[in-house]
Amino acid sequence: MYAYAHVSLVRIFLAAAILIAVVTPTSASPLLKCIVSYAGTPQTITAHPEINPYLIDAVDIGERFTFKAVMIGKENNIDYIKLYVYFQTRRNDVPIHQASYLPPFVFSEEGVMLTPKNYLYAGDVERALEYQCSLQKVVN
Repeated sequence: MYAYAHVSLVRIFLAAAILIAVVTPTSASPLLKCIVSYAGTPQTITAHPEINPYLIDAVDIGERFTFKAVMIGKENNIDYIKLYVYFQTRRNDVPIHQASYLPPFVFSEEGVMLTPKNYLYAGDVERALEYQCSLQKVVN
């Protein structure tokens, strides 16, 4: 009888452990990952969900361009994604590109392409910047 009770307890604990593993949500957060290249030098720029787009800084790219990746929303509810590119001049940064993306968005741990490879040219000598962005789910 003791062996039967022991086996029953083991089954109950095993079932409880499986139930906890299935019911407990894993925490995963969205990540926007952009590979930006200028003059043959790639740079990775990432963005997480934010509430205020004006608090997100643009990133300097080779002292010729700035790139700003904006993902607005909450962890599992992204409202929009916007990508901005500016050409740097002596006086100020000049906007040359803005792309907007609206839901639905698909995320995966491996990454899903959001944009094609984009080629942008600016300035007197047509300096070239290229970028491509993907969406990922990063498990915490």
